[in-house]
Amino acid sequence: MNGKLRQYLTLLLLSVFIMGVFCPSVMLASENLDQNSPAGNAEDTDTQIDENGQNEQTAEPATDDPTAPADNSAEEPAEPAEPAGPTEPTEPTEPAEPEKTLEQLRDELMAILGESEETQTILAEINRLIALGDPNGTLRTYLEGSIRLHQMQYEMEQLQSQLGQLAASDAGLAAIDDAAAAIGVVDDLLLRVETDISEAAARLMENAGYDGTGELAEMASAALAYVDGTETGRNLAVILLMTDLQNSGLLTDTGLVTASDEIRASLSQLAAAGATLSSAQRARLESESQAIAGRANNAEALSPDWLVTAGNSLQLTAPVFTYNGSIMLSLADAAAFAGGQVIEMTDNDAVVIQAPGMVLEMVKGSSDAYLNDKLLKMPAALLSFDGVCYVPLDTVLSGCGMTRMTIDNYHLIYEVRQG
Repeated sequence: MNGKLRQYLTLLLLSVFIMGVFCPSVMLASENLDQNSPAGNAEDTDTQIDENGQNEQTAEPATDDPTAPADNSAEEPAEPAEPAGPTEPTEPTEPAEPEKTLEQLRDELMAILGESEETQTILAEINRLIALGDPNGTLRTYLEGSIRLHQMQYEMEQLQSQLGQLAASDAGLAAIDDAAAAIGVVDDLLLRVETDISEAAARLMENAGYDGTGELAEMASAALAYVDGTETGRNLAVILLMTDLQNSGLLTDTGLVTASDEIRASLSQLAAAGATLSSAQRARLESESQAIAGRANNAEALSPDWLVTAGNSLQLTAPVFTYNGSIMLSLADAAAFAGGQVIEMTDNDAVVIQAPGMVLEMVKGSSDAYLNDKLLKMPAALLSFDGVCYVPLDTVLSGCGMTRMTIDNYHLIYEVRQG
């Protein structure tokens, strides 16, 4: 019986040493069982089994002193291993918020934009794209981005309002606010120049020291007055703004070259858009202009191609030329350009151009005229060649609310607008 028990204990202890770190409760049970066994008490005081099953001498030799206290340490049961502490409960993860549908994003964006004719157009286009299924996710990206953009704009407006209130309540903060506003930041005016006129113009203005006020801001406002959604208006705005920048003395040499290139490109487009004469008509008018220049002192021939209009179309039926530096065109062509007619007085040499908003009275051979009953000194007298009466172009432009500027050999005619 004791032999079987010893074999059992040997196998049990071997298992305990191998898995002791995992099963401390098994080790405790084996030790208690070993202490209660007679055979174990008799023999295990001298030896203990190592992890490989080999016997090692571990017991202390018995003392000769009979009075020495007995060592009862082997009899004391081992303290039970403390059970592992309870595992802290993990917080339950919240379920992910379901992704909004395209319809929900559409409704959210429409609520931000509000009701208008433009938003109805946007809504119709969004619905069309939703019906296509948005396979690439571009519609979702657009909707989410637009919503976020409007949210950021609203937050920015709220922040600007708060900053304004703070600045208004404290003189020191107000001074900081004014100084910050004077820093060269991109404002709405410069952004409009970049988007509606030319990116190059906006860069030149920034390089010239644009700060939202002063001379450069006035130039930008004046040019933007001609932006009307047409290519003609944009080209004219480019020319006017770039010309002002050239004349300002604020551009570097590289900037001057850039401005000149932009002016020439826009002027070329305007000239091409206003070209209405056939090659035969152009040749005839040039020949007649040269004939007048050969017969009259102080007269010089002028090609019709050098007259470029932005807006009103100049339909020439008679030659144009310069006289004492003034561009001359026929009364009939001038009246047609102004949208009116020529009235000749029978009792004297007076002629009248009558057009919407303009009554221009002139006398043949005289430089005096009346524009809407106000005396006007013309740059040249009314002239006649081959039965055709010619009037200074600048006088007609004054009555039409227009002006012109000279660029290289071109004479650009355009309406005067206030920025």
